[in-house]
Amino acid sequence: MNYDEALLDAVRLTLISGIGSRIRRNLLDYFGNASEVFRADVFELRKVQEVGGKAASAILAARDTISVEKELALCEKHGIRILLDSDPQFPRMLREIPDAPGLLYVKGNLAPQDNMSLAVIGTRHASYYGERQTERLTGEFVRAGFSIISGLARGIDGLAHKAALDAGGRTVAVLGHGLGLPVYPTENQRLANRILDSGGALLSEYAPMVPATQFTFPQRNRIIAGMTLGTAVIEAGSRSGTTLTAQFALEYGREVFALPGPVDSPVSTGCHRLLRQGACLLESVDDVLEALGPIRDRFPKESGVPEMLVEHPAEISLTETERKILDAIPSSGATVDELTAETGIPVWKLMTQLTGLEIKRMIKRGAGQRIHRA
Repeated sequence: MNYDEALLDAVRLTLISGIGSRIRRNLLDYFGNASEVFRADVFELRKVQEVGGKAASAILAARDTISVEKELALCEKHGIRILLDSDPQFPRMLREIPDAPGLLYVKGNLAPQDNMSLAVIGTRHASYYGERQTERLTGEFVRAGFSIISGLARGIDGLAHKAALDAGGRTVAVLGHGLGLPVYPTENQRLANRILDSGGALLSEYAPMVPATQFTFPQRNRIIAGMTLGTAVIEAGSRSGTTLTAQFALEYGREVFALPGPVDSPVSTGCHRLLRQGACLLESVDDVLEALGPIRDRFPKESGVPEMLVEHPAEISLTETERKILDAIPSSGATVDELTAETGIPVWKLMTQLTGLEIKRMIKRGAGQRIHRA
């Protein structure tokens, strides 16, 4: 099969040993694209920040030493797509971080609403309290319209993916190894299959057969933090990959939310430390919506996110009937009788729809049972 040169060079750049995400980003920012990187000579390469003699030599040798076609054949075999950072489907928020990957390997499907996502993360050794709160909060996030991003690890991560699916929401897993390998940990393979069957996706920046190591997971964590509007930490020890993800989120200017726990619980010490450092207190989805503010401000018209989706996350999943009801509510609010007259929807059906909108935090009831947009 004949492959586009831009794709071949983009993949080749990610496969060079010693060229990490930050140096790769420096190269792409300097030269514009991967093909121009490989057209440069050693003197031009050395002008790029953090590119030393060893890195420059590796880049010059890459065309002869790296078989990109082999990697692309593995992608085809395992049903993996390659998403360049120039592709409109590439997560918009992720593209903005300083050490963004030049490409992603994808199984499954990304959707526009995944740009309106939250990371839900936590310890691999969840307490019963943490398990219950993960299920409750993730359900609230999904009903408010957020996609759920996590790392498919044991403990809180896996519970977050499962809770999102159980609530009928979208979820995306970011892995610390190539997608051509069995999922790590192996007990989450069935959950990974369920994510794909639901229309979600598995992501990785690693080539199909790259194994998990102690170094790949910290790199994976920056993608989780980078592609989301905020990171919700359910439980975390004082030193853990979870707190590292939260630190990435803070560095990228994203919101961090931390759930308080029992003061004598070792898996809540990380959350309490984040709260002392200024993380937002997390008790319900209302804390998230308040902290994020108007979502539309984050997605200008040229972002590729449909304009109808960017007022409030829950608008992603509104039915035509729900939107009709919202449009009929004036700034002064309306009674049920007034909405029935305005929309022509029978009272029994209207009440059901209003309950659903209230759960999604799209409406609230005021004095005199007047209904207002939230």
